[in-house]
Amino acid sequence: MELGIKKKRGNRRLPTISGFLSFLIALISLAGLNVALLIKNSEFPGLFILQLPIVGFFLGLAGLVTLRRSRLYAIWGLSLNIFLLIFTLLMVIASLSINPKP
Repeated sequence: MELGIKKKRGNRRLPTISGFLSFLIALISLAGLNVALLIKNSEFPGLFILQLPIVGFFLGLAGLVTLRRSRLYAIWGLSLNIFLLIFTLLMVIASLSINPKP
């Protein structure tokens, strides 16, 4: 008696364009933020800190609501962009707690 081999069907779901763009924007803004922190620039570029993660957040939300598509990149992009926004918020709160003059 032979065991039947199940064939994998070609039911691979394609990722959403907006989810992939959200993931790509999150990686670019994360790299820009790391470079800005490593070179110890007095001014962070506002593009990498606030504008790109907000755009990536909304693209990730748009990628989540699509039907019959893979949401993998949308979930990754959304989570990375939320992390970047929370990190920025916590850094601002931490910098406000520093008292340079006693």
